[in-house]
Amino acid sequence: MTNLLEISNLNVTFETRFRSVTAVHDVSLSVAQGESVALVGASGSGKTVLGRSILGLVDEPGVVSGSILFDGKQIVDRNEDDFRDIRGVGVAMVFQDALDGLNPVYSVGSQLSEILTVRLGYQRGRARERAIELMLQVGIRDPEGRYNDYPHQFSGGMRQRICIALAVGMQPKLLIADEPTTALDVTVQAGILRLIKKLQTETGMGLIFVTHDLAVAREVSDRMVVMYNGRIVEEGTTDDVFLRPQHPYTKALLSAHPAHAKSWRDLEPIPEEFVTDGPSSGSQTVSAIVPTASIG
Repeated sequence: MTNLLEISNLNVTFETRFRSVTAVHDVSLSVAQGESVALVGASGSGKTVLGRSILGLVDEPGVVSGSILFDGKQIVDRNEDDFRDIRGVGVAMVFQDALDGLNPVYSVGSQLSEILTVRLGYQRGRARERAIELMLQVGIRDPEGRYNDYPHQFSGGMRQRICIALAVGMQPKLLIADEPTTALDVTVQAGILRLIKKLQTETGMGLIFVTHDLAVAREVSDRMVVMYNGRIVEEGTTDDVFLRPQHPYTKALLSAHPAHAKSWRDLEPIPEEFVTDGPSSGSQTVSAIVPTASIG
């Protein structure tokens, strides 16, 4: 498979008056066309910053350095106009909170239609037809009847489906899903995961699925990348990482899986010294408690 995305020696540093904080440290990662990669790690491990750097969404005082090749083209240090040609039609992103991706004062149908009109050049009538098709594709019942409904009239799971429709409607080559199921109950979560996998199969797009949930990672990915302290500490096929983990942090994550614990008291924090080559920051620890969901 041809690599759609190639990241080499990527660093994302936030400079302030008082200190410099490196959120992503010397990361190298590739994603092939049609491949599904789970980016796993605790909160604060650098997963979301890495995802946002691919879309040029790291705001000041963040500084991105290194190399990001998307479809063979360098995108580090591109200007905002260049990124408009990449976002959506090249790389699309689904965020954790659906309300962040939807405008509350416009109907969901009009938001879908506007993107299709502005970005893909659809005529107004065709844009409406395609918007209804997308709503149906992501599992919105009676899409014609709900076309003029506003985001607050949908449940959390339905809003997330609308956000997925907004993303895949642009026919991206790569979809970044940043913990899109975290705020949803396990039944809705399972449906969203099945939807994303179904759409990936149908479109052939690459997928980066950012999550702290090991059960979710195993459900959606071909390959797993484990991050800690801004670094990639382990990567491999999903089965290999689950069955034959190599890094102490990965082993600790898996052993801390609630399914293997009789009580929450059995779940211990993971000492930072497990990452022997990571940046030192005293006695800080990262919790090994990893929420799980039953995936049907």
